[in-house]
Amino acid sequence: MIKRLLNHLATTYRIHSLDQLLDLITPDEHPGFLQEHRSRLILDRVRFLATLFALLVPLWAVVDVMLLPSDILFPILAIRLLSTFAFILQARNWNVACTHRNSWIAMSLLLVNLPITFFASAHYVLSLPDNSTNHLAIQLYALLPYIAIGLLGLFPLTAMEGALLTLPLTLITITGWGFYADTDMLQLLPTVWLLFIILGIVFFSSTLQLQYMISLISRTDFDPITGALTRRSGMENLNREFEKATLNNQPLSVTLVSVDDMQSIIDTYEYATYDHVILEAADILRDDLRNNDLLVRWGEKSFLLILPSTDCDGATITVNRIRSNGIGTLPDGKPVTASIGVVERWSDGIEDIHSLLELLDKRTLQAKQQGKDCAILCSVP
Repeated sequence: MIKRLLNHLATTYRIHSLDQLLDLITPDEHPGFLQEHRSRLILDRVRFLATLFALLVPLWAVVDVMLLPSDILFPILAIRLLSTFAFILQARNWNVACTHRNSWIAMSLLLVNLPITFFASAHYVLSLPDNSTNHLAIQLYALLPYIAIGLLGLFPLTAMEGALLTLPLTLITITGWGFYADTDMLQLLPTVWLLFIILGIVFFSSTLQLQYMISLISRTDFDPITGALTRRSGMENLNREFEKATLNNQPLSVTLVSVDDMQSIIDTYEYATYDHVILEAADILRDDLRNNDLLVRWGEKSFLLILPSTDCDGATITVNRIRSNGIGTLPDGKPVTASIGVVERWSDGIEDIHSLLELLDKRTLQAKQQGKDCAILCSVP
């Protein structure tokens, strides 16, 4: 049953495994670079929408002036002013880290603004006499909770995240209707039904955006053979991690793992074995890394390991684990070996990326020259 479902998802939505399906349900197993990319996108969209509403909400005051009597107008304008001020604050380019937590806070504050504005205004608007003009004003304000829920469809969210965000918004909306509306809940059923239809569309749109993002990143940033980051993407991540480590005065270790005797392996076993060796080495190295470490396909026979917040001792532990586990075997059972170079920002006094990569290449070459199957580690001060 699960296999048939995955086949259908692979054909229709490019979801080829249970892990990929789980990535659309919960963010727990998302790698760090995907979380950062998604958080940056969410924060950018929050700022854009906040800017848009900071312009549109005051413009709606023209409708208020046309439809509302003066005794209701001034409290409504005060509420609108406070709402606009909140949007202006969010529209500013705050210097905050692109983390999952910060993106959630920003998105939640944006979405809760509209329902609060609606229910604060409803206290005054629903006290108006029942005529066609006032009825129009009430209907316009009643759309605000729908807009807040509909905005969720603009963000790439997992199903669990969408549920956590829409549930309180839905409860606030339905509770508000029940509190302010003169009709009973039975008469509100069509409105509630419409709300749940919108929720279904929003859920589908959010998860499709997330799936498209994961698929796009996988095609452009990952090596198709090993699943490791491409050199271009790895260089972007290395620059970002180096800037972050420098800004926060944290350690950063980088390791280059170069498979030994690759040309001899190709000459002896042909290219099919080469692909097998590279794929097996990538899988083993990935298992030796932490969740926030990055594996990069650096060359035809080499991998770059980016180890954030890792000092020289921590990098040494990782390298020793790699060497003890090995990085694969040949068809005749002989082990595949590698020469390894390690550089750490603090202990090696590295000031820029160019110096880091230059020293890393030098140490890896020294490991080759010392007989291969060895590691030249960073210097512990």
